[in-house]
Amino acid sequence: MKYYLVALFDDESYKNLNPIQKNLSKKFRANRNSPTPYIPLEVIENPNIDKLDVVVDKIIKPYKNFKVQLSPEVSISETNKTLNMKIQEVGYIKRINRLMNDTLRLHGFNVQETSGNSSMHISLANLNFIPKDMKRIDGEIKFKSKCDTLKVDRIELWKISNNKRETLIKSYPLKKNLYL
Repeated sequence: MKYYLVALFDDESYKNLNPIQKNLSKKFRANRNSPTPYIPLEVIENPNIDKLDVVVDKIIKPYKNFKVQLSPEVSISETNKTLNMKIQEVGYIKRINRLMNDTLRLHGFNVQETSGNSSMHISLANLNFIPKDMKRIDGEIKFKSKCDTLKVDRIELWKISNNKRETLIKSYPLKKNLYL
């Protein structure tokens, strides 16, 4: 079974991201019951949950809440059937992603390979099907948004169950940063 490590935002960021998500979901005819927007960090196959909990807790412990910068590019992932908005890969998010990948591999976890050309993104909505006219767009669309930065305040471990709903296994809150 696959488990997902994802980065989630604070309430204020979700309030700013909600109109963008609704607008894009309507435009691309995405599923109305889409999950809350998240940044996928790692996909782990059949891990020992107790061992994984200890390793992820150790990785996350020194990190504080941080901001991510939104990019105006929207893409469609044909493999995951998701509608995504790209983010700038600078700062904490890139460091945490690289550290997670390296540390989990070092501890013997079966971490799914990421393709070299895929950049970090926020998964906004699930698509039931991808129309042919969307494939011709080359997967990249520009979108204007008022929201430039979002605050990440926790990392969570999810398991996707058969009923296609996210199941929270464990939440790892980040330290509060007084200056954000």
